[in-house]
Amino acid sequence: MFKIAFWLGLLVAGVLVGSKVIPVYYDNIKLQNIFEGVTENLLKTSEAKIILRIQDLIDIQGVNRQALPQEFFDHLSVVKNDGKLSVSSAYHVTVWLLGPPEMVDPNKEYAEKDIPPMDKLRLRARLDFDFSPYAETP
Repeated sequence: MFKIAFWLGLLVAGVLVGSKVIPVYYDNIKLQNIFEGVTENLLKTSEAKIILRIQDLIDIQGVNRQALPQEFFDHLSVVKNDGKLSVSSAYHVTVWLLGPPEMVDPNKEYAEKDIPPMDKLRLRARLDFDFSPYAETP
C-alpha cells in the first residue's frame, strides 16, 4: 500500500510541476517564433512599426500577457543595421508551485525567524526562469 501511495504522490507532484512550468516554456517558444518570423518578413519595415507588430503578434499567437512581465517590453530591442534586422528581449519569470508567500514580500529583506512555516515552504517551492529570445536575419 505504501508503494502505491508513494508512486501516486510522485505522479501528482510531477503533474503539478509540469502544469505550472510547461506554459512558461511554451510562451517563450511562441515569442521566439514571433521574433524569427518578424526578422524574416519585416526587414523593410521601420523599427517602431516592428515593435507594434510584435505586440499584435503576441495577442494573435496567444501568448499569456498576464504571465509576461513588463520587463519583457522594457528590454524589447529592434535593431536595423547594414540591411539586417535583429530582435531581442530578456525577462525573468518566477513560478510559485505552492502559491506566493502571504506574510512576506520575497523581493524584500526578511528575517528567517519571522516567517511562518507555510511561507518558508512556499519560498522554497519556487522556480526562477530567465529567458532571452533573440532572432536576426541570416
